[in-house]
Amino acid sequence: MVPFFTTVRLGVVVLAAGEGTRMRSALPKVLHPLCGRPLIGHILAAVDALQPAMSAVVLASDALDTVRARFGEQYRYVLQTERLGTGHATLQARSIMRERCDDVLVLVGDAPLIRSATLQRLVALRREYNALVALLSFTADPPTGYGRVLRDAEGNVIAIVEERDATDAQRAITEVNSGILCFDAAWMWPALDRVQRSPVKGEYYLTDLVALAIADRGVGAVQALLADDPTEALGVNDRVQLAQAERVLRMRLLDALMRSGVTVVDPAATYVDVDVVVGQDTTLLPGTMLRGSTRVGARCTIGPYTSLSDTIVADDAHVRYTFAEGVVIPARAIVGPFAYLRGAQSVTGEFYQA
Repeated sequence: MVPFFTTVRLGVVVLAAGEGTRMRSALPKVLHPLCGRPLIGHILAAVDALQPAMSAVVLASDALDTVRARFGEQYRYVLQTERLGTGHATLQARSIMRERCDDVLVLVGDAPLIRSATLQRLVALRREYNALVALLSFTADPPTGYGRVLRDAEGNVIAIVEERDATDAQRAITEVNSGILCFDAAWMWPALDRVQRSPVKGEYYLTDLVALAIADRGVGAVQALLADDPTEALGVNDRVQLAQAERVLRMRLLDALMRSGVTVVDPAATYVDVDVVVGQDTTLLPGTMLRGSTRVGARCTIGPYTSLSDTIVADDAHVRYTFAEGVVIPARAIVGPFAYLRGAQSVTGEFYQA
């Protein structure tokens, strides 16, 4: 496959060193599961589609070994020993990425709904205008908690103002910063040394580079791409937001299945993980849960109230009121109702009932 950016050395930095205290969990936030894949796994999958020259994941010490063990050595892992903000976190990747990349795309590790096509558009925007910074913005209603994107009368980005510093009029702005930014690498790495520590929280903010870029080159140095789908920027900071992200991603997955020729009788009562494959003319009845690496063939009927994990179902099978984990169900088999199958157990006849 030819890389999307054939003439650009793209570097990617994923900021994943946040404490995640609002998750109330011993598990690092970025490893919480979402439709069968850890949060950060969705982000890395979107990044991988860009085929960057280098991808670095910035982590705190309490998550470094766990994330490395989960995702292997195809990524570079960088330790942030002190949590001193997004600017400081990005700076930790400078020693391994400087002089090796023309663009640096920075993502946050808890925004798992971003699409690779949107990231491609963001990098392309920066290069088209030779901007120092390109940021992904979105419309939030209400915009509470986000930095507001300020534009002049001609629509040019002139600043990002954090909510605590915004005037009442600025707080009414609904175009906000997603935290996903692309930079001219040659400008960004030295510019990070000019970012000042916040007097309020004592942190270094990556978004301060927006003001520096405009100061250095004027209007036009910063471009903003307004996301077509605001859910792409949805962040996950607690389990309520995790459930919200799951709902959005689940509907994306089911929509894709239906458009590929699968009947989903009740999408609100059907659960499918991101790595599941379902063949054409198969029907998923209410209460169906397809987890892990499950593969379902063509012309099958699955459900109602059936859970399949890491299971292969061949063509023309009918599986109802069944729990199956790690088994192979042959073509034209009728399984259930009330069947329970695990591991080495197999279905060999035309009819199986627990």
